[in-house]
Amino acid sequence: MKHNYLLLSSFILVIGGIILTSNANGPASNGNRATNAPGDGATKCTSCHTGGSFGDVSIDLTVNDGNGAEVSEYAPDEVYSVSVNVSSSMGTPSGHGFQAIALEDAGDTPLNGFSNAGSGVQFSVSSSRQYAEHSGPSASGAFAFDWTAPSAGTGSVTFYMGANAVNVNGSNGGDNAVLFEVSFAEMADTNDTNSNQPPAGIFAISAQEAAIQVFPNPVQGIVQLKGLASNQIVEVYSIKGEWILSEKVMANTMDLSSLQSGVYILRSEGKKYKYAAFKRKLLEIYEHPMDQQKEALYNTILDWMGTDHEQIDDICIVAVRI
Repeated sequence: MKHNYLLLSSFILVIGGIILTSNANGPASNGNRATNAPGDGATKCTSCHTGGSFGDVSIDLTVNDGNGAEVSEYAPDEVYSVSVNVSSSMGTPSGHGFQAIALEDAGDTPLNGFSNAGSGVQFSVSSSRQYAEHSGPSASGAFAFDWTAPSAGTGSVTFYMGANAVNVNGSNGGDNAVLFEVSFAEMADTNDTNSNQPPAGIFAISAQEAAIQVFPNPVQGIVQLKGLASNQIVEVYSIKGEWILSEKVMANTMDLSSLQSGVYILRSEGKKYKYAAFKRKLLEIYEHPMDQQKEALYNTILDWMGTDHEQIDDICIVAVRI
């Protein structure tokens, strides 16, 4: 019997990485940056390591705190243990490799916070950017290292990664590869640094948010969401911050029967239409004619506002045809 455990969060998080064969000793050590991260250039592992028979390559990345608990957001200046497991859906690769970089979302600035390399892991610097990567093909595909979170005020951080399953034939042919990214938000301030005023992480919670109830928990199908506004959008994320689905909640219920057993984060935007939702909408409609895109955006705003709220801010969207 499957059970899904639910968490409420106002934060999203992200991460990313890369690969191996002709770069058997680590791509960045040879000056190659292939994570597909901003600033890495056009080269990426999936454009080189092709033609293999190992099926789909996957990356399982976990970030654990000092108590061994997996986290979905980071506390500034804390040291975390990072585990990377690379696997494939078919065959028996002769080796696996990876490369990862962590960037500050604001400005895509490299954080260079990796340390304590585990077996088969090395740290390489290319163009003043630090990468964690394999030091040689790994039969197990298991890698570990530490990451020191940036200072307070940095904001969200994304790990960009690439990984591959290889035949170790001395070339890039006959391999399979994948790209991956995941983001981590900065944990809200829970220390009293405001002259005995409520900490920022507590002060930011509205009365409505504090009144939201989720039951039953764990849930096997239909979950009850009490305290949400009518027609409010609720998003479901994995514990690693990967977006799973979003749904307009009707009658305070949501069907989660399609999810696998695990722990999930429920996130509600309230009445704020933020960048992530806007970006998803643009990705849905960008291939449509311009007049249809305009109509879709207009209807999205009307649907988001509902009938109980009037517009209080100006909205301006400029589209440029290239």
